[in-house]
Amino acid sequence: MEVKIEKLDHQGRGIAFVGGVITFIPNTLIDETADIRIVKRSKKVNEGQVISLLTKSPKRVESKCKYYSVCGGCDLMHISYEDELVYKEEKVKEVLARFANVDSSLVKSIVPNSEYNYRNKATFQVKKNVGFYKKDTNDVVNITKCLIVDNRINELLEIFKTMDITNIYQILVRVSKKETMVVFKADEGYKINESLFKNVDCLMVYVDKKYKNLKGSGYITEEIGAYKFMISPDSFFQVNTAGAYNLYSKVKEYVGSADTLLDLYCGTGSIGIFLSDISKKVIGVEINEYAVADANRNKDLNKINNIEFICSDAGNINVSNVDVVVVDPPRSGLLKDALEYIIKLNPNKIVYVSCDPVTLGRDLKVLSENYNILEITPVDMFSKTSHIENVCKLVRK
Repeated sequence: MEVKIEKLDHQGRGIAFVGGVITFIPNTLIDETADIRIVKRSKKVNEGQVISLLTKSPKRVESKCKYYSVCGGCDLMHISYEDELVYKEEKVKEVLARFANVDSSLVKSIVPNSEYNYRNKATFQVKKNVGFYKKDTNDVVNITKCLIVDNRINELLEIFKTMDITNIYQILVRVSKKETMVVFKADEGYKINESLFKNVDCLMVYVDKKYKNLKGSGYITEEIGAYKFMISPDSFFQVNTAGAYNLYSKVKEYVGSADTLLDLYCGTGSIGIFLSDISKKVIGVEINEYAVADANRNKDLNKINNIEFICSDAGNINVSNVDVVVVDPPRSGLLKDALEYIIKLNPNKIVYVSCDPVTLGRDLKVLSENYNILEITPVDMFSKTSHIENVCKLVRK
């Protein structure tokens, strides 16, 4: 059937109406018309697939990635980066207005990202070929190069292509400014190409739920600003190092200074450590004991003595006299008990870091009963995808 695209949804998909039913169509732009087929139906929404574009938007660009139509990694290769930034900024304004009645003037200009080669991490799936999952399937797209990862990862991919991949089912690659890590997840009987030993700094194999170290110390070290961070295979670390510096710098600007700063959902401690020079005391809280162990290693690595880390649920701690709270929760946002705890704690200032404008809006609606929302800054860390980070500054009424 022929349809006209009316708008874009929050995942960058075009929206058309078929018999009055919202129909999501990937890789389309506003005002384009397309011949489509419906590939999934429900009572409320359909999902469509383009057979051919009948009229194209002047904003459409040719994707530089030859796997874009099948790979599940990117959403926005068919628009310019300038238009991508506009789309993301407008998305944030629209979502926050709808869910938290936030005036659009409070949303500041988006902080841009590198357009390509920004990711410091890639997880390759292995099924006869090495690549990424095909959209909405467990099939593997056999890729030779990914445009959004660090080029050193692509160079290693070339080596993987020459290997005997029997009994290997996944390959993790992480890079820092100076080092590279490769982790093979495999069954017994795997084989490792000898050339990898001279091309990586850290080489590991994960077999029978245990890591075996083949080369290096088991971790690599990265820098964000003046601080160093140890990255092990399972460590959470921002996949965009330069973008993380932009994000953390905005958090630091919004915090200003603090006597006692509470860093909830602190992960491996990167935000709290980054803010330790503007705070008299920092308390990081994280439920994952392995992340807390990494956080303490990072604390020692940077010789910081005004920060402590607590392994606990974010809503179940006994901390008082906190003047600033920084939160960076998962995509699901703040849990109810954490939200209630923050309100009870009654800090002077809250800086909320969010990777999902919808859950941010939901939580801001609750917090705005006690706090004024002063400013929100979108920070692009994931070019060519629909994802966007936001930093929000709130002060007590």
